[in-house]
Amino acid sequence: MLRQDAFKSIPAGATPLMQLFAARRSVRKYDAGRASAEQIAYLEAVVARFRQRCALDAARIVVVDQDTEFAAIVKAALGGVVGKVNPWLPSTKARQLLLCGAIYADDDVRAVRERALKQAAMAMQIAILAATEVGLATCWMAGINHQRIELSYPLPDAARLVAISTLGIKPARSGLSWDTAVYNLLSKRRRPLEAIWLPERWQERP
Repeated sequence: MLRQDAFKSIPAGATPLMQLFAARRSVRKYDAGRASAEQIAYLEAVVARFRQRCALDAARIVVVDQDTEFAAIVKAALGGVVGKVNPWLPSTKARQLLLCGAIYADDDVRAVRERALKQAAMAMQIAILAATEVGLATCWMAGINHQRIELSYPLPDAARLVAISTLGIKPARSGLSWDTAVYNLLSKRRRPLEAIWLPERWQERP
């Protein structure tokens, strides 16, 4: 399931988490199909556990699984000039979305807003890694029309939308395509995992 060629080299004795980091890639070309209920349930459980353990009270991650809601969010995301940076989105075969939100108020001080955004980003990354673990593909997108999406699909607890990701079936990488070409180009430019991984140990909290 995990791609061992994601980096030129993976340190000897790489942990499952390190292998997930190496395997995860943004995917814009999906195979037809949907994530199963079991896959989504696992993803949601991992995010819930992570939020609980790290006290990420400002983060909200939502899986959009209904076709009508999916279509409405995609349409809203593409609105305005900013939404035109994802030309592949209208024709994607992915049928589900991950929505990343942060809870903060307009009058909150900068430190509070930044803390909420960091919490949301951490939770979203965990969701994406969990999706990778069960064989799904994702593409983190911030080049979207946030305001129109929030009007189309209000997030829980009045959370502010930070980013969205498609959630779909990982394609078999065969033949030539622009997505495969981009994958290969970016893979060659990435630093080896051992150059950015810090092999520290943390004591498990009771």
